[in-house]
Amino acid sequence: MKVATSSPATPDDAAYPLTIAFFGLGAVGSSMLICLSELAERDAVPLRFVVVVLNVELARDALFHAERLFDRIDFIGLPDFAPLFSGEAPELERLADARVLVNAAHPGFNRQLLELGLRLGAHVVDLASDMYDAETERSLTFSQYAFEAAYRERGLTALINLGISPGVTNFLIGLRLHQLRGSRRRDLEIKSVALYLLEDIDADEIVFSWSPLVALEELAERPRLLRDGRIQVLEPFSAAREHHFPGEVEPTRQYPLYQEELLSLHRSFPEIEAIAVYSGGSEVELVKALFKLNLLSKRTLPQQSELTVEAMVRAILPGMNKPRRIEEYLRNGVIRRAHFAAAAEIRYTENVRNDRQVTIETVGLSYLRYPGLLGSPYAGATYISYPTAVGAAILAWHALAFPREEGGQLHGVVTGEDLARLLPRDRSDAIRRDLVAWDIDLFESARDATPV
Repeated sequence: MKVATSSPATPDDAAYPLTIAFFGLGAVGSSMLICLSELAERDAVPLRFVVVVLNVELARDALFHAERLFDRIDFIGLPDFAPLFSGEAPELERLADARVLVNAAHPGFNRQLLELGLRLGAHVVDLASDMYDAETERSLTFSQYAFEAAYRERGLTALINLGISPGVTNFLIGLRLHQLRGSRRRDLEIKSVALYLLEDIDADEIVFSWSPLVALEELAERPRLLRDGRIQVLEPFSAAREHHFPGEVEPTRQYPLYQEELLSLHRSFPEIEAIAVYSGGSEVELVKALFKLNLLSKRTLPQQSELTVEAMVRAILPGMNKPRRIEEYLRNGVIRRAHFAAAAEIRYTENVRNDRQVTIETVGLSYLRYPGLLGSPYAGATYISYPTAVGAAILAWHALAFPREEGGQLHGVVTGEDLARLLPRDRSDAIRRDLVAWDIDLFESARDATPV
């Protein structure tokens, strides 16, 4: 069944509830749905959800502490998303009122969801990009930008790479970079941006806070960074640095990582010639150990030419735990401590008292209150899925509220640093307050790094 192309959405119309459709509802999607419902209740915005998943029972189970929301959720179970994306599935009628489509499944669905957004006249939100698809590898540009003109022409918004990192990181870095750009100091020159990520968990079991398959792919790929204005490719786990995060006693070993912030910041701030992303912590060290032991090798096993060493390791690694098991680990003390943090060091120079001064400003976030999820609707989230979900929910909520409440315009493909530029100051401040209200601590500092 085909659904006729709709006119641009108007989610500010208070005559009907704002309907948000989720595609996939795992660890991140379920927490994002809960956070959006809390934001809507606070702001007195009627809100309903449509949840499109392969397994409805698993989706309902992911919301096992938020069952009160079930009367606001229309669950759609499909064996395959393809007929829905192509416009052939009869279930598409149940998405006719959706004003926002959220890809909480996999970056591979980004393009199909953007096409569906145009068909339905809906805004679209995704959480990450496919960094290793052929188009991005060739162009060093996210494939979502192919929809820029169409979304702008329709007056629709595609919020891409939203979450905690990428997402809130881009927003915080963008806020400071736009402020420095607008400082009216013509001699001020931004030299570099280095983003450091901490993913650290202390537990009696191997507990993956993210999909282990995604972690293996991301951390074992050859990392890249921008140096002297050119993308450079490094060997995995080379060029290590150390960074001391707030809340940590010792510095953490950090390794270059190819992540969305690199391409996004390079597109938004092409004058900055050095941009890099680093990551470290217990989860990174586990993948590093596998890599150093050649357990991520593409070589085939002796007398088993159809099976590689890497495939065998992937098959025997424990999968990501279900929410009920994560809550049990946390409640029983199996997970003793967990810390996610992101710190961006922005280095710039300017003339001060006839000398060229080098300043390093740090902006970042930290999530250390993981045990506080017990007894809340979010119990069962991991220490990374929770900040990712609430970061995405808060950024998306304020981006959509800007045209609804203030008559502003956000058209086309929009990233976190675009929001930092396009949203008014009071709206950006509201985002920062909401992040803190949902237990994401923010920090910033500045120091003189001029050589003595």
